[in-house]
Amino acid sequence: MADKVNIVRDNNDPFYRYQMPKMQGKIEGKGNGIKTVLPNIVDVARALSRPPSYPTKYFGTELGAQTKMDEKHEKYIVNGAHEVGKLQDILDGFIDRFVLCGSCKCPETDLVITRDQTIFKKCKACGKRSDVDMRHKLTTFILKNPPPKEKRSSGSDDADGSAKASAAAGAGGDMDGDLADEAAGLRISNGDDDEDDWEASIDMSAAAVARRQKELGGVFTASGENGGADENGADGDAEDPYDQLGDYIKSNPEAKDREIYAKATELGLGKKHRALVVVAQCLFEESKGIAKDIAKREMLLRSFGDSDKHQRAVIGGIERVIESNMELRLPRVPGILKALLDEEIVDEETFLEWGKKPSKRYVDKDVAKKIHKAAQPFIEWLQNAESEDDDSE
Repeated sequence: MADKVNIVRDNNDPFYRYQMPKMQGKIEGKGNGIKTVLPNIVDVARALSRPPSYPTKYFGTELGAQTKMDEKHEKYIVNGAHEVGKLQDILDGFIDRFVLCGSCKCPETDLVITRDQTIFKKCKACGKRSDVDMRHKLTTFILKNPPPKEKRSSGSDDADGSAKASAAAGAGGDMDGDLADEAAGLRISNGDDDEDDWEASIDMSAAAVARRQKELGGVFTASGENGGADENGADGDAEDPYDQLGDYIKSNPEAKDREIYAKATELGLGKKHRALVVVAQCLFEESKGIAKDIAKREMLLRSFGDSDKHQRAVIGGIERVIESNMELRLPRVPGILKALLDEEIVDEETFLEWGKKPSKRYVDKDVAKKIHKAAQPFIEWLQNAESEDDDSE
């Protein structure tokens, strides 16, 4: 039993039913390419009834390190050199937050995603529901990669125990799986299926945005997208909901994230990717420390959705903010973009794709070129990290 530990490590009972393999870590590489391979994370995750990507990503968020996950070859990596003891301690935090029942502390739980994109743990033992703290960065990853529908028992080698756990899930298990699948489907669609060509038909230059803010004209309705306008079609004279959202943020500088998002939802923009252009621009245009303010507002910026279009819209809003004070903000571009990456608002793949070619979608072409040039140290850092991971395989 030396190679196993109790899932609840402060439980010293040697006959405790719920056990898992001890964490293993193998440090490879050197210099900037040093990394920690997690050779048995699949077995550990299986004992916890969680996908191995969840604890791996949790390590990354807690250690401030990038992760690489290859599900097909069962290879999971955390950048940097990390001692096994530290990883085991961090895993305890993952178990407490995302595995143990908040009521009875039993690890036989399922993660369930609700319609409003919150997560709770449903205990198979006592039946209680425990809310997951949605402020933790891992929740965004879970929403984007929902748990599989199949239900598995947690952490026991006892075959009879596994059978009992499966029986305990009973009919309720299918209901939770369907709910998670439905929520995942909602997440994928993000309410943006009809917006692919929006940027091409709308003038999104800073001058045009300023003009709309001043005139409050129904420009967006002209492209066939009325946002939060009257469902009966009486939208010709309606105020542009994006302008209304911008006016609200500007007029309420002390508004909390939930208040801004509630206003966006009221205007019909709760899942619209282009609302993020307005939000980012209005929140950070007067900021004296954009990177720090991004960290303070990360929950709001992730609330609208996390599709590629949502992430590109956030970058677009930040481009506008940089454009408003090029002399001061251009040198700070790498730090600003890294803040978006660290807070998991924009992922590595989206940044690498964005970095391939300047676009005049949100700012003037010359401005876009200058921003891309300033961003090169950040983009090269991402490319080097990716190539080092590829070379090691």
